[in-house]
Amino acid sequence: MSAVLARVSHAAGWSLLGVLVLLWPAAVAGTLADTELKFSLTIPYALLGDLAWQPRADEGPAEFVDGSCRRLRIESSRLELRDDKLYLVSRGEARLGVSLFGFCIKPINWHGDVDVLLEPYIDAEWQLRFRLGSTELRDAQGKPATLLNLIGGLIRPFINRRAELFGFDLGAPREQIAELLSKVVEPADQAELQSVLASLRLGRPRVDRRGVLVEAQLTLPEGFADGLLAPGQADAAGLAGTELTQLQLERLDAFIVAVVKLLGGEITDPVLRQQLLALLLESRYRLVDILTDYGPFEEEPVRSLFVSDWERLRKLLLAVDPGTITHARLLRYATFLNAGDTLLALDAALPQLALWISRDGLRTALHELAPAGAEPSLDYGYAVDPALRELFGLPPEPPPVPPEELIEESDAIDCEETYEIDCEPPANEVPPTPGDEADMPDTPDNSALHLPFWARLLDLLVPTAEAATAVPDRVTELQRALGRRLPRRDDLTNYTAQIAELLQAIGQQELATGSLDEAHNSVFLNLLPATALVESCWRQFKRTDGKTAYLVSSAGAVGMMQVNLRVWRGLYDVERLKWEVAYNARAGAQILLRYLEGPGLDVAKQTGNPDYLAWASYAVYNAGPAGAKRFLRKSGGLKPGPAERKLLSHYQGFADGGSADLEQCVVTPPAALDPVL
Repeated sequence: MSAVLARVSHAAGWSLLGVLVLLWPAAVAGTLADTELKFSLTIPYALLGDLAWQPRADEGPAEFVDGSCRRLRIESSRLELRDDKLYLVSRGEARLGVSLFGFCIKPINWHGDVDVLLEPYIDAEWQLRFRLGSTELRDAQGKPATLLNLIGGLIRPFINRRAELFGFDLGAPREQIAELLSKVVEPADQAELQSVLASLRLGRPRVDRRGVLVEAQLTLPEGFADGLLAPGQADAAGLAGTELTQLQLERLDAFIVAVVKLLGGEITDPVLRQQLLALLLESRYRLVDILTDYGPFEEEPVRSLFVSDWERLRKLLLAVDPGTITHARLLRYATFLNAGDTLLALDAALPQLALWISRDGLRTALHELAPAGAEPSLDYGYAVDPALRELFGLPPEPPPVPPEELIEESDAIDCEETYEIDCEPPANEVPPTPGDEADMPDTPDNSALHLPFWARLLDLLVPTAEAATAVPDRVTELQRALGRRLPRRDDLTNYTAQIAELLQAIGQQELATGSLDEAHNSVFLNLLPATALVESCWRQFKRTDGKTAYLVSSAGAVGMMQVNLRVWRGLYDVERLKWEVAYNARAGAQILLRYLEGPGLDVAKQTGNPDYLAWASYAVYNAGPAGAKRFLRKSGGLKPGPAERKLLSHYQGFADGGSADLEQCVVTPPAALDPVL
């Protein structure tokens, strides 16, 4: 069954340039201890577009005229895969007759397609080229036009000229292997490396649904690997065990962030953009699972995460419609995928090098993706990244609000007394953050304190009109009132009312700027306080050694909404997540609303049960996008865990008009109305 390659490219993916896929390291001819790498170079059909011809918007069809009786007009041409053979199919029309005394005698007129078989081969310069095979004409109805072979002979020279001009360089994989291995070979061994690279040889190309495949082999002689350095270990400064795992995960996360930022600025398809952002978040949720050892893991977890992320990234890039991007960008994407596959293939043959997670290895892959002149960073940090926030559709950061009071009364309710949250995580599980936390509890997070002296003096002497007239909104007022307050028992009613109002105000503000259907607004407004109650019992702080400290879980989630610092790094200010209850609540509300508008609604639609909207949204909030259906059995029945059951109880309580009881961390039903006598 034939398939137009434009369709094949979109549905099956346009594969990738020079995919280096290790099949098996094996003993082969030469020396029994030699390691033979067998791999396939795959040239996606979308990159062979120069063989075809499409008129631009400002030009007409190609037309060739030889007198009044020989005329050829080519409207367009395309590549088509049919029965495991590649054809160049040209649509056009022709007129062919005998010219006599200015007249055209018995002209033959034709309009339809001409199919020319393309036979790939590799020349001595490692260029992929094509010979022309058989030619077949079809009429406008697609039926063979066997009597018009003379017209086919007229068309072949035009097609042959295009084929002769076409060549696709297959040297990129060789260059990438050389670049990677040159970084792990001692200077004295560079000559041996050149000998290894010289062993790279290509087989006969063949046509496949993914593209043109070229089998290749590379021989690593006996003892070659023994003298190699190990960049994956050497640049880890002697780290091992948990510390090495953390470094590798952070390096991988920085790599994914750089890729997301580069692609996010270029991909316009909204569905693919959302998949790109989901890839980053799901990778980070798995990162947290690995660091908190929520296994079991069947294989080395960091490499498994890299392979999983890489496969998803490949699938996403293959789904990009080639017609929406330039040839240069298409080549960049394909070469990037090639570089990543090169890393994995070499890692399979030389696992002791850990090339796939080395800084040099990741930079090599990233270099292929970045436009000329761009230098994407692989640094791992917790600073807010405005470009990443913009990709996620987050608004500009609100200004910090210094608290007006810092209450540390001895009768404040400790969260450990009232709720089963791990308020004090093990020291080795708290993720590193910028700045020293030791002096943070008693220091308001006020950005004005970091201004130079002259700027602070100017603020005192020349107050702006805006500062003199601005009226803070209710969220700002509540933040100032709440500060870093630990609720006392005699203040619990007032504290509860303020938190309830804060969540309601933030929820309404986020709905006003979001795209949620109005019919689901009440779900979000009830789900937000219910989530906060499940996560922290509406607490932002706790007492530690007589001082106020922020709530933090063993996985590194902080504050009232338990926003994980590793998952949301770069998107939110980690210090404000810790020390500003309103900022933490808004971050949690934005995250929850994102999940409700996305995976939550998807589950509700897929199951046909709108009641699952709240459960699915919280499941994603709690476990990441991959956990949207974890409360459902494969059969579709319910299997809620303790967190989901508690969430549903709180959610239903708020939906019924109940209020939070922070001493018991439950929702109490509304007071019964007195009967009318």
